[in-house]
Amino acid sequence: MAQPNEIPNDRKLSEIFEEAYKLMVSFETCYEPTNSPEFQANIKKCIGLYEDSTRLVSLCGLFSANESYEEVATENLRYLLLPFFLAQLTQKLCKADRKEVVEVAEVYYKDFLSRCEEYKLCDKPESSLVPANNSSNSGDQMQQLARMTQERNAKLRKYQEKKELDDQIKQLKIAMEKEHVEDDIKRDFYMKLLKSCILEARDELVSIGQEKQILEHIAVMRRNDGESDGQTSKLAKGPAPRPLKPIIITRDVLQKAIYGAGYPSLPTMTVDEFYDQRVREGIFPDEERMKQINKNSLMNRVYQDHEAEQDKEDEENEKLTEQDDEEYLARQRAKDEYRDDHRRGEGNRYNRS
Repeated sequence: MAQPNEIPNDRKLSEIFEEAYKLMVSFETCYEPTNSPEFQANIKKCIGLYEDSTRLVSLCGLFSANESYEEVATENLRYLLLPFFLAQLTQKLCKADRKEVVEVAEVYYKDFLSRCEEYKLCDKPESSLVPANNSSNSGDQMQQLARMTQERNAKLRKYQEKKELDDQIKQLKIAMEKEHVEDDIKRDFYMKLLKSCILEARDELVSIGQEKQILEHIAVMRRNDGESDGQTSKLAKGPAPRPLKPIIITRDVLQKAIYGAGYPSLPTMTVDEFYDQRVREGIFPDEERMKQINKNSLMNRVYQDHEAEQDKEDEENEKLTEQDDEEYLARQRAKDEYRDDHRRGEGNRYNRS
């Protein structure tokens, strides 16, 4: 992540994403306790890098809701995984308010699945074919058994599919580590990784729903215990911890209004608002400053020199015309006669009948 007074002109989106991905992969072989300060610091650093990647993806407008995954460039497919990675990392944070952590992770998972559905990477999950019923008659019991059998078979299919995808991903990872990787292998790797993450995200949303119920039950019990003891909760001394908020940047004001209504807790902003904020923080360059830099750039100087030479040549030709210079007029007449006798493009007959 760039510091507030540092302009990351030398950092590309691909570099930031790869740095975050390598750091996240290193967590798989890390044996430090999850709640250790070093591990938590690396988690926060990785989250910051992925948040910066998300901002740049939104700023560049890489994705559009009216596209399918077939229209997305191979190198850009991996950026669809950003909300999934952010959800996984957020769940590893050790904060006093666990409810806040799971709610932010839930928003990221839903955003990931929603985008995958838009890009035709997956279908919306179908509802159970046989509705649940708590009645005691034999017919309702048979329906309940049929529903349980369907759910069990669906879970077995998902488990088998996830296992096969993970085995294929391991094989493709070996090929991806080579210096030169073909585009077909890259695309196959990203597609299988996306499908595996889709299955995992759906399972995680179920687990989050169950965890939220448990957390709500614990909160109710604590409130009841506090009321029975006649005690009121006391606020901890010192500043309150900074609340977690998912980063989802919208393209325009209309999308901002839509997301604001759907997710009231989201810090949504338009790309223009985000860029102005970054300019005020000193992270992105000021527009006037960039104009001054471009004005003094080498390319601009070459362009200015070329314009000066062209103006000088036009001025000399105009003088020759006014002076009726015989040599200059003969060259111009020869050009006109050549254009009259030769149509434009007729000499370019290569590989044509």
